[in-house]
Amino acid sequence: MAYHNNNTKSREVDKYQLVDDILLAKTYYEVLGVTKDAATDQIRRAYIRRSRVCHPDKFVPTYPRATESFQLLSLAYETLSNPSSKIMYDLSSKQDKESSNTSFMNMDENPNDTLQRVLHQLFEEMMEGEFQTMRAFIHALNENNPGVQISEDAVLQIELAFAKMRNLCQSTHQYYKVIQFELMRLYELQQELRSLSYFNLWRRMQLSMTICKILLQLPILINAEQQRQKQDNEGIFGGRIESALRVAVGILETGERYW
Repeated sequence: MAYHNNNTKSREVDKYQLVDDILLAKTYYEVLGVTKDAATDQIRRAYIRRSRVCHPDKFVPTYPRATESFQLLSLAYETLSNPSSKIMYDLSSKQDKESSNTSFMNMDENPNDTLQRVLHQLFEEMMEGEFQTMRAFIHALNENNPGVQISEDAVLQIELAFAKMRNLCQSTHQYYKVIQFELMRLYELQQELRSLSYFNLWRRMQLSMTICKILLQLPILINAEQQRQKQDNEGIFGGRIESALRVAVGILETGERYW
């Protein structure tokens, strides 16, 4: 039973409720909130969506049941995202909570390792051409909104920041934890954008601005972490690049309010 008070905001009540629902689930499909015929991409999307809500880091003070639910989510994802283990699970006659608990106790991989591996995959997918998409969007934004301008020099500085960020993340996975919730949010927004009708121009523009803004915030967050760890004022890039990033983020935030 969740031990939060009656004055908790509805948004927080929802995350406590999700934790309880996950722990009460009878099957791994219920844990993730997907149907038995869900495709691998649907399974990944459900895992990311639920992890973003009930990740233990989202609970202050700490909530032990959130940790349990996150571990169970990771186990369900590991099982159902792999075709071989999914078949074995489906063939099992014990798809109940007792079976889940037994598997959970024998889980070899740390649930945080599972999430970091998924986030690494997401990061690589997003960086593969995502900057070019963002660059095209910025140019379109400049042409259609004279009052919202991101200079070409700023775009070049941003491109350099993304290159340095990508190289750093490829050399070590420790920075994924710094941007984990932003990556999960980006993934959800991209999925929503892809599902929209081309005629829903207002929502498409709104989502594109938010996606660009969050993308631009990634190198800022990683740079701040690099400065903190290395006690280096420059971080992975100098003040000029960070200034260009922050200016662009501010312009997009203004655009979000306008739209």
